[in-house]
Amino acid sequence: MNDQTILKQKRGWTHQADNRERLIAAGSTILSEKGIEATTVKEIARRAGVSPGLFHYYFATKDELLLAIVYEAGARFGEQLMQEMRGVATAQGFSERAMFAVAAVTRRDPTWYRLRYELYALGLRKAAFLPAVAQMLEKGRQGIATTIQQYTGMDEAQAQAIAAIVHACTDGLALQYIAQPDLDLTEAYRQLQQLFIVKES
Repeated sequence: MNDQTILKQKRGWTHQADNRERLIAAGSTILSEKGIEATTVKEIARRAGVSPGLFHYYFATKDELLLAIVYEAGARFGEQLMQEMRGVATAQGFSERAMFAVAAVTRRDPTWYRLRYELYALGLRKAAFLPAVAQMLEKGRQGIATTIQQYTGMDEAQAQAIAAIVHACTDGLALQYIAQPDLDLTEAYRQLQQLFIVKES
């Protein structure tokens, strides 16, 4: 029995607890590089070290995997954002740093936005998938609004309105950065930051 046979036996005999996570990690890398249309289930499974059949045990389609990847990437983006904002406890601190924290995380790891654009495109191509896109957008807006209220004490209606603007602007700025990595968007983020300052005064 050679090493290859032993490896196959170790991989194939059970559904390991981390198989789903490995598929998500492999899918995230490939989908952010190649897009959903150019990516195959076989390629994702091979990168994850599992069989294509095991892929379908966890995910019915690539579309379903993309949704899981986007939620996972979103959680990771949120954690990185909280690290950037660590130590901010006042409304003034939030107003000075919030958008620049988003910009810093976006520059370090644009994968989150690349995957979001894949999801948006999928929703536009497949009407049945559009509710999942709408749900993700709603969750994002609500998270932003809650954060704004928490730091600034702004009323809910104002926070919701600003959250919708911030959500759209950060998506658009990230797309510009991905398309033109040398583009300096500092002033754009600075102008966006003014939304919080104006609402607090």
